[in-house]
Amino acid sequence: MEIFGVPLQAMMSQLLLGLVNGSFYAMLSLGLAVIFGLLNVINFAHGALYMMGAFIAYIGVTSFGLNYWMMLLLAPLLVGVFGIVVERTMLRWL
Repeated sequence: MEIFGVPLQAMMSQLLLGLVNGSFYAMLSLGLAVIFGLLNVINFAHGALYMMGAFIAYIGVTSFGLNYWMMLLLAPLLVGVFGIVVERTMLRWL
């Protein structure tokens, strides 16, 4: 079966990819809006913090042999603690 000349499987995979990307962009923009609304400081480090969480999860799984699902819970907590430290030591002074 085809839709507009595109196989159904390819169309559904593109739809899923679009939904995943749209969800990521929505989370990023909502994070920026909440931070600016509460602190009146524009924090453009969200992308770096997301990447740090992915890197922490990767290192935990490959180097330390931890379970993927455990790192899926542990990495955001570690990044959150790092974010709290950065906010208390640097952003608050602004």
